[in-house]
Amino acid sequence: MKKILVLIFLLLSIATFSQTKKENPIDVLESKCLNKDNISNADMCNCTIQARESWDKELNKYYNLLKTKLPKEAFETLKESQKQWLVYRDKEYGFISKYFYEVKQGTMWYPVAKNKKKEIVKARAVELEIYYKMLEY
Repeated sequence: MKKILVLIFLLLSIATFSQTKKENPIDVLESKCLNKDNISNADMCNCTIQARESWDKELNKYYNLLKTKLPKEAFETLKESQKQWLVYRDKEYGFISKYFYEVKQGTMWYPVAKNKKKEIVKARAVELEIYYKMLEY
């Protein structure tokens, strides 16, 4: 029952985000991975870790595209912003780990923690993608 609740939580967070636009291929792959029969908590974690790594690649892709398109001064501001975002990300990861691994305890919370971390990276990747695509307008 607990695994089903965790899976529902993960799928709802993916579904909520994807309602505003066409579903991203990273989310599609993660959903397929999570929808396997008899999936364990460890398997759920691995699905979400793979998705987080893919979102991190997207983040870096759009960061580098912005680097080539933005005026130097604007990119320097983005670069500083990105440094601060990395500090935020790392501190938030630390809190998420403490909260879900020590305060909440129990292996059912591991996939939830992994998903929270993925959502942080995904949000930044989407943010940078939007900045890049807005350059075209």
